[in-house]
Order: sequence, then structure tokens, then C-alpha cells
Amino acid sequence: MMRRQLLPLLLLMSLGACMQRQALFVVLPNADGSVGAITVDDGKNTATLDRPLAASEVRNGQQVDAKVEQSEVSQLFASAFAARPTLPRHFRFFFELGSDRLTAESAARYCTLSDDLKHRSVYEVEIVGHTDTLGKEAYDQTLSLRRAQTIRDALLNDGFDARAISIAGQGYRVPLVRTPPHTAEPQNRRVEITTR
Repeated sequence: MMRRQLLPLLLLMSLGACMQRQALFVVLPNADGSVGAITVDDGKNTATLDRPLAASEVRNGQQVDAKVEQSEVSQLFASAFAARPTLPRHFRFFFELGSDRLTAESAARYCTLSDDLKHRSVYEVEIVGHTDTLGKEAYDQTLSLRRAQTIRDALLNDGFDARAISIAGQGYRVPLVRTPPHTAEPQNRRVEITTR
């Protein structure tokens, strides 16, 4: 009698060993809590995963629902998390009227740009200066470039590599706020910075 009970148990254990996980799919939330969706399809069954930590796995070529905890995700995907590149970031700083001096508020936020670059092992910085429509085209072009140079110079003073920093001036051609010609608009007196 004991032999009869032991055989099914051994058979189940053997089957369990054969049914190894071949793939695991888990939906992870973005930093803001939002999620996308993925569809897992094994040719017979389909599962749509569209909520945080929704999971599916493939065992023996078949898709089956799975349940994972956040602690498991951190452990299972540790090497993938470590290999993720730092995402690009965008910064916007504003300038005083007719000047390449940052507004007090923007000067106070400059450290966010510097801190972002310090956390990147390799970086590239793109700085584009802009103006409002008060000046003549040639003057505004020059002023927009001086604004970009102001940020580049601050980064160089902080020890960042000049070879990784590009600058450009757009004058008044790409306004943040559309205005008629010869209009003062503080939001257009800016630099747009992208770090990657």
C-alpha cells in the first residue's frame, strides 16, 4: 500500500522538475505609478498584463498565470535593473530681459542639472538658447547663443567635460509661448537642456 502512494508522489515530483519556467513576464509600474500593457501569447492561450506586478510565465511551452511579489521582482531582475541606462532628462531655465543672466529662480535650480550629470557614468548635454521677439533677428540669435554659453560655462566650471556638451542658439524662431513680433515674453527667454 505504501508503494502505491509513493509512486504518484514521485511521479508528481518528476513532472514538477520537468516543468521548469522557460520565461517570466512581469509588468512593472513607471516611476509615476502608471503602467503599460503586454500580451503574452503561446499560440494557444493569450494573456494581457495591464496592471502593476501582473505576471505570466511560460512552462513547457504553455503560457500560465503567475504571481510575483515586489521582493521577488527585485531579486529576479536585479541584473537587468543594474544594466538599465539612465533615462534622458529635460531642464528649462529662464533668463532676465535682454540678458544672459539666469533669473533668481532658475539660478537656484541649476544644481538639479549638475546633480543629474554627476549621477551619470557617461553623459551628453545638449543646450539650446532662445529669446522672446523684442529684438532684431541678428541680436536675438546672438543673445540666444550667449544664454546657451552661460549654462555651458557653468558646467565647465563645475568640472564637466566640454567634449560632451553641445550648444546652439535659436533666437526667437522656436517660442515656448507664441507672441506677435516685438513682444516681451519671459517664458521665451530660456534655455532648453537635454541630458542623456
